Amino acid sequence: MDYNPARHAVSFVRPLTRLRVGKQKTIFAGTYKICKLAANVPDLVVYEGVDRPIPDVEHFHGVLLFADISGFTSLTEIYTLNSKKGSGADHLTRTLNGYISEIVDHILRAGGDVVNYAGDAMLALWRERRKELSEILTLAVKCSLNIQDKCDNKETEVGVKLRVKIGISAGKLSKVVMGDEESRYYALIGRAVDEVRKAEGLASANTIILSPNAWELCDRENLVVEKIENERAVKVRYIKRDPHFSVEDYIKSFGTHLEYQEVGVSKKAIRKTSRLLPNAQLESVLRKYLLKTVLLKIDDAVPLDYLSEMRPATVVFVNLQFVENATMYHQCQSIQACCVGINNEFKLYRGRINKVFMFDKGCTFLCCFGLPGDKGEDECANALQSAHNVHEFCKKLRYVSVASIGISTGPLFCGVVGHPLRHEYTVIGRKVNLAARLMMHYPGVVSCDEETHYHAKMPASYFIELPKRSMKGVANPGTIYQYLSKKHQKILGKPRITVEKEEDYPLLGRDKEMKIFQKALKRFSSLKARRSADCCQVIMFEGMVGYGKSRLLAEIIHTSQAEGMRVIPFELGKMDITEPYYTIQTMMALLLQVNHCKSYVERERVLLTKITKHELIEDLCLLNELLFVKFPVSEKVSLMDSRTKHRAFRNYVIAIIKQSVATDTGLLVIDQVQYIDTPSWELILQMRASLPLFMVMALRPFTVEKPPCQAAIMVMRSQRTLYVKLSGLDPSIIRPLACQILGVISIPRELETLLTERSYGVPYYCEEILRSLYYSDLILLEPLDEDDDDESDAVFAYSRKKITVSSDSVLQRENRKKSKLLNVSGVEGQKCRKVITLDRKAAAENQQFICTIGETVNLQEITIPLTLKGIALAQLDQMNTTEQVIVKCASIIGHTFTTKMLRYILPEGAEQKLNQSLISLVKSRTLECASKTDEGFTSPMDENEDAHLLQCFCIHSPESEEHLHEDDSDEKEPNKEKTVLWRCKLMRFCIALVHETANDLWLKEQKKSLHTKCTKFLENAAHKCSSCGEGDFIYQHRKMVTFAVHESESITQRRKDLYTTVSHATVASHSIDSQQGNQSNLNKLYKYRY
Repeated sequence: MDYNPARHAVSFVRPLTRLRVGKQKTIFAGTYKICKLAANVPDLVVYEGVDRPIPDVEHFHGVLLFADISGFTSLTEIYTLNSKKGSGADHLTRTLNGYISEIVDHILRAGGDVVNYAGDAMLALWRERRKELSEILTLAVKCSLNIQDKCDNKETEVGVKLRVKIGISAGKLSKVVMGDEESRYYALIGRAVDEVRKAEGLASANTIILSPNAWELCDRENLVVEKIENERAVKVRYIKRDPHFSVEDYIKSFGTHLEYQEVGVSKKAIRKTSRLLPNAQLESVLRKYLLKTVLLKIDDAVPLDYLSEMRPATVVFVNLQFVENATMYHQCQSIQACCVGINNEFKLYRGRINKVFMFDKGCTFLCCFGLPGDKGEDECANALQSAHNVHEFCKKLRYVSVASIGISTGPLFCGVVGHPLRHEYTVIGRKVNLAARLMMHYPGVVSCDEETHYHAKMPASYFIELPKRSMKGVANPGTIYQYLSKKHQKILGKPRITVEKEEDYPLLGRDKEMKIFQKALKRFSSLKARRSADCCQVIMFEGMVGYGKSRLLAEIIHTSQAEGMRVIPFELGKMDITEPYYTIQTMMALLLQVNHCKSYVERERVLLTKITKHELIEDLCLLNELLFVKFPVSEKVSLMDSRTKHRAFRNYVIAIIKQSVATDTGLLVIDQVQYIDTPSWELILQMRASLPLFMVMALRPFTVEKPPCQAAIMVMRSQRTLYVKLSGLDPSIIRPLACQILGVISIPRELETLLTERSYGVPYYCEEILRSLYYSDLILLEPLDEDDDDESDAVFAYSRKKITVSSDSVLQRENRKKSKLLNVSGVEGQKCRKVITLDRKAAAENQQFICTIGETVNLQEITIPLTLKGIALAQLDQMNTTEQVIVKCASIIGHTFTTKMLRYILPEGAEQKLNQSLISLVKSRTLECASKTDEGFTSPMDENEDAHLLQCFCIHSPESEEHLHEDDSDEKEPNKEKTVLWRCKLMRFCIALVHETANDLWLKEQKKSLHTKCTKFLENAAHKCSSCGEGDFIYQHRKMVTFAVHESESITQRRKDLYTTVSHATVASHSIDSQQGNQSNLNKLYKYRY
């Protein structure tokens, strides 16, 4: 996402605005941009808003109030599991902020400054000289009693009670500012900070605890307290008199060097910084404390409520514990170094520091991956690797004794939490609590939960399982892992591909791809038998996440092994691309069978039995670095320069592989080919030209940000390569696939319709939708008695063959409810297609099951599972701000929309960039022209793909195009390139998942407002024929309403021919048989791609 931090240095919106908090209180909120910036940081930062050298430390005395709210996590979880459309983030936002605003209102009216929000807790500060702390303490106690009286034990609409407990401390404090030129962070340090957290820990709901130091400094005659057994802290019961302290004078004493707008008759503005007048220097400093995603909304004058959403994300907690003799100066230097290190490392992978805390004599950084605008692929792998790098860096800091990192992945509430005058962007959820607990209970390591471990898709050798430990507030955390990267041991060879063929569960919908493989293998074997020099064959299957590439490879491996072939399969990981020759190393280790050897001596012994030619034995030392052996360096090799040695190494590897595959027909199967390192690609290119190899590969599409190397491009474009793009499955396959996933013999027709519409033919989408429905108790799996009649709405996918349910499955419904927001417990379970075997113990062997829908369930109200939402969010976050706004507004209209209506509902300013943004969205295959006819479908494999993508099939007239002409004054400049004008009048989303996800990002009230604008457009733009009343309501109205339901079979077939291709025109010349008739068979492989 593009972002310019210098944009709009000072801006004016409108005069002060009245905001209502609760039922009776009215506050005043300034709407100058500086007021909006100041609302996101404490007065502690605003009043000292000078760009000082970093790190900056300021010392003062003060009183701290720490309020911890219980019930937020449960509330977040309930709204996360709420499967109805229109529920979730907006309801949660109102509930959270409504409750927090009441508490913060009491603090602000008492002159307190909310330093930060820590998830479901907040820290408030009163700064004052030491001799005045007694009265300030009384004020803080009175404020706490008011909070307990008005805010404790609040019942929410979903039945969760919100409770609050409070700790108070006082003493000397220090504010530390850290960061770099682009970002700033602050934290409070001091004994009082540690004590307030301990005091809160001693409190229970509806109680207030004074720390030992606060009890020493307070007016003891005015407080009635209870002693706590074995503790110096005390419990407050009540105060005898109100404090003799003027809150108004106290507020006036701060920030006298700044200018404020007068509020008129009301002199009770509860936060002084809400009346700030524009100040360019202060504003530039405040911007450094805010996240990029928040700044974008403020700069675009978009309400911050728009940021609130439930989204899958990864949370990383980094904790530093300091050595005993570390001074304040030493701690600050270490915190600053760690902050810069985290920033530099995490921003490479779109990670962000959200907050910095100082508790328990340590410093904690709360970081997030996958926030709005930062969602990307391989999020978990990126978080793990960057956390490992940060951990290695922190361990080298002189005054850091222990560095601990906890990581978890799952659904979170991400949004602005707090009061209209003082709020922060934060994350809340069960996974936030889990990451914090992992950080504290597994010190000195990088620990992660099983969801992070699973979604990282890294080799098992990168992790070790950690012992289970009881963690406060975390029930059934699942298996916990330590991430070790590659450093802990040198491993040769990879384990088998993680997805394996499942017996009795055939591969569905990929028969034609299997025919391509079988015919290619037949041709290869024939050419090799004739010792043809041109017998190398490569098949590459390309597909997006979830299209079933790995399962297709598993079927190929199973079929080949059944025919007696030697198969060498392995799967690559994200980090493998960074290690030169890693793919070749793995291939050689598996080919020469040294992957299980435990020592270099054993590896050398095996190599000597595999390599028998004398000329090859002499140069075995060339394998020393590749296979971790220690053969003596021969005289010939010792005399080589580096370039000659490198060339000799490549030729030697090829010679060994040639010897190994000379007699057997070996099949090399590689999954996740996009992670092959460049040197390995270069050697594969060389091998392809000289070895009788048959390779089958699977990969995700390369991106503009991460393009393939030149050698990879040459392999893909080679005449010896069949490049097959996988498409979504045919709708007829969805029914048996669902039965296979659930382990049942029938599903209701309503469920089949839902899966067909919502999975878009992608097997993974289908699996995740079913998993979400099952774990939300929206569908039920019930045993079928032999004498039961078939239900009229049941679709039987199989004959009445018995389906055996594993008796080893012992997870009960009660246990799984605690651990299944995103996934099931147990990584092995993740690989199983039979959901029923994960959670249900069969009453008897050979039991048959059917799937039914809950009595009160309306499947049309089901939201997108968060796992799928994350995939779409990654695509949305790749867009710039204007493109995101356009896509989100288009989603309000529908899957198909007119550009004229889209322009009408766009916010002010966005329509000026509509033309170029639509072109960009068409090129990225997010949108397309919806007026395509049978003749409009052409092959997407043209040389000029952009020209193909930008084709429009609408009927144009000069009058109808007026609304699309943008300001072209700049085009009149003679030296400026003319802008392409996008004239399409009717468009649609290429991927319905993106449309649905973008629509869900709107809050309910926002949708209402946009729907109203759509209604006004239809009222003004409708065609009103006075004579007959016929014709389209608006342009192509019938197509907009009926597109998804009544698309003709002929167009569907054309789409099949368009979107699924066997790459390159050369496929014909290298077809599996030389007969021309087989080309028509290849054409039949084209499938419908959504």
